[in-house]
Amino acid sequence: MNGFILFLEEKAMPIAGKIAAQRHIRALRDGLAITMPLIIIGSIFMILANFPVTGYADFVNGIFGAGFTAKLLYPIRVTFDIVAILAVISISYQLAKDKEVDGLSAGALSLAAFLILIPVQTINVTLENGDKLNLGRVLPTANISAGGLIVAILTAIIATEIFIYVVKKNWVVKMPESVPPAVAKSFTAIVPGLIIIVVFFLIRLGFESTSYQTVFTFITKFVGSPLALVGLSFGGMFATVSLYSFFWTLGIHGTRVVFGVMDSILLPAMDQNRAALEAGHQLPNIVTLQFYDNFVNSVGGCGATIGLIICILLIAKSKQTKAIGRLALAPAIFNISEPIIFGIPIVMNPIMMIPFILAPLAIGSMTYIAMATGLVNYPAGIAVPWTVPSFFSGFLATNGDWRAIILQGANILVSALIYWPFLKAWDNTLLQREKENPELMD
Repeated sequence: MNGFILFLEEKAMPIAGKIAAQRHIRALRDGLAITMPLIIIGSIFMILANFPVTGYADFVNGIFGAGFTAKLLYPIRVTFDIVAILAVISISYQLAKDKEVDGLSAGALSLAAFLILIPVQTINVTLENGDKLNLGRVLPTANISAGGLIVAILTAIIATEIFIYVVKKNWVVKMPESVPPAVAKSFTAIVPGLIIIVVFFLIRLGFESTSYQTVFTFITKFVGSPLALVGLSFGGMFATVSLYSFFWTLGIHGTRVVFGVMDSILLPAMDQNRAALEAGHQLPNIVTLQFYDNFVNSVGGCGATIGLIICILLIAKSKQTKAIGRLALAPAIFNISEPIIFGIPIVMNPIMMIPFILAPLAIGSMTYIAMATGLVNYPAGIAVPWTVPSFFSGFLATNGDWRAIILQGANILVSALIYWPFLKAWDNTLLQREKENPELMD
């Protein structure tokens, strides 16, 4: 183990450092970091709104009034549900700043380009007397939340590169020196802004002329459709876990993107198991929605981050790592992994990306094999919420198979062993930085 850690520190870390220093990767990592406070706040309210205890909602609603648990989702609307908007501005700003051009103007234009791509929905309701009432026009939250991150990232990069190119070529409206700098910057953004808006307007029109209608639909189907072909097999499971884990390492909500298509086969598979259970027949499917929700992702969320947090609590020495571990523990118990993903960070971290992908692959493989060989019952088609912690979730999902508890314990242990050397190498790097910069220790 020590030899492998030494290899990571001496050989892998320098290469990883060069990769991480690439300006687009650095902008993506630093840009997404701005969402961290909102993600943590949203995680708290996510737990409060979905606390997995029978009777919890009735108890809370009885104290604070009917429907109060639904009102706990309000803060989520201004945290999780706007991360794509924050990301497109922040990533654009970081890219522009790296090239010493106006980051604020670049961010504003990138946001406008992103919003052009989003179809606006008109909300109409029919009154009792038959009259129709127009309630206005809205932006679908699926496109401005984590589900729209792929489009947001691509938009930020393309729009900002256009902005940088035009400004560097000096194709701008120049104002006299007597004009205040703030006003002069706004005029400088006119020409690159016009080009950006026209480009993304044409992109929008191009997708509307196809069966996809929007770039968001295209990306979801492009990513998910190949997975649907391999379906519920071991290979399909392996490909699904690999893909959504990889997306997460890019800062993209991989589960939302991948399962947007996979749910169309996972939910029927779940219902087939439910019907077989009720009829007393052999359950037909190992891979269902519960396979992912209550086994692969039930040990700290995507990336099996409970194992990582255990390693942090046991071996971490850097102040930064220990603080993130303590902060992310409670959300991870309820399978919310965003705080640790953006806090360590896993995103655009060439070293920590590796175990983040390997751990769920190992867990998924172990779970599949255990079920295929009869060591543990198949998921029984019981819709156990994804926020239910480990041990409880496995027991409930398999209709009371106590062996599922042991399997989840083994999954946690395996994930911790996979994370251990990588975390040790990363933590040593952070510790060295803190020693070289004593102000970081304050």
